[in-house]
Amino acid sequence: MIDRRAFIQGTALAVLVAPLIAEARPATAGRVPRIGVLGDVSPIPWTVKTSAAEIECRWADGRRDRLLELAAELVSLGVDVIVTAGAGPTRAAKSVTRAIPIVFVAGGDPVGEGLVASVARPGGNVTGLSVPSEAEIAGQRLRLLAQAVTSVGRVAVLTNPDSPSSEHVLRHLRGTAGQAVEVRAFEARSVEEVERAFAAIVVEEMDGLLVLPDGLFALHARRLVDLAAESRLPAVYGARSFTEAGGLMALYGDTAEVIRRATAMVARILAGSGPATLPVELLTHLELTVNAGTARALGLALPRSLLTRADTVIGA
Repeated sequence: MIDRRAFIQGTALAVLVAPLIAEARPATAGRVPRIGVLGDVSPIPWTVKTSAAEIECRWADGRRDRLLELAAELVSLGVDVIVTAGAGPTRAAKSVTRAIPIVFVAGGDPVGEGLVASVARPGGNVTGLSVPSEAEIAGQRLRLLAQAVTSVGRVAVLTNPDSPSSEHVLRHLRGTAGQAVEVRAFEARSVEEVERAFAAIVVEEMDGLLVLPDGLFALHARRLVDLAAESRLPAVYGARSFTEAGGLMALYGDTAEVIRRATAMVARILAGSGPATLPVELLTHLELTVNAGTARALGLALPRSLLTRADTVIGA
């Protein structure tokens, strides 16, 4: 299965980066710059060639153990810049090269994650964009669920325990929920385990569901949404692709703005700026997509405040 949203985002990166690169001056006159893109969530390896750049994408497809291998492959191709999605891919790229500039898009604290020395002066060969951490966004998703389902008392959290941030996000959610809402984790490392997790969620009579972002879940978005519908579970997800597939709500980073800012940074590096002195940029806006048709099917009367907050309402 191909995650349509991930494919669109990757294609958008290629489309947007080309004109920006065209304005930059490559280090070697007449040479088309080569850009590597590394992430752990996407469908297939692919290459995009334009008159302005050649873009090589490598995705671990949820297998984080492959990140070092894929990062080394990009280095062997002689790319001029590596764009990384997430702290894990960034650390993998950083571990295999100290010479090639790396532009990351990652949540949380880039200094605390060991990606850069400081936000103002990153140092080394790494800089990028810092977006809200997954723990912060998960807390906001929980609040959205409480707005949509006023009687919510028990919330299931579908998580992949292999995710490095899983335990931290769950601790943050339990702290955010306080005494009023019980947060229960249901783990899944495969599609079969997802099916079993939903069966357990139904048996436990949970009132709502948060699906934490993960490569496995993104690749099987349609199945997760179908299971939530069959279980009549109001659910909040971490990507728009879920609401497009019929999910109730999704809260996620502003993809278009992230891509625009990241590609502008790549262009500056290709024009001669060094990542060591390019400050990390902070992005705070989160996109909210609501599927009004799914809300009606679940018998939910979504409050006007929530609908007004939404950037996109599907099936209004």
